Amino acid sequence: MTEARALMRHGRGRILAIRPGYNPNSSSLGVDLTLMLLGSATLSILITLVSTFVRLRLLAARDQLAPAGGASVDSPSDPDPTP
Repeated sequence: MTEARALMRHGRGRILAIRPGYNPNSSSLGVDLTLMLLGSATLSILITLVSTFVRLRLLAARDQLAPAGGASVDSPSDPDPTP
């Protein structure tokens, strides 16, 4: 019992210094996490740019297919299609 109290009183040690950065003693999780964050940020920017480009191309193609009268392709020219 006295040994346990002596261990609790002295503690496990103390932190002498904290050095951020990539060194052989750092955890590989820090490097992996950094690469995952950079990769996901790059991927989100790339997906946004590609989707914008595709949408602009589709809008341009829809405008080229529209009749010259100003009516859109989606709406019928005759509002009452019954014969």
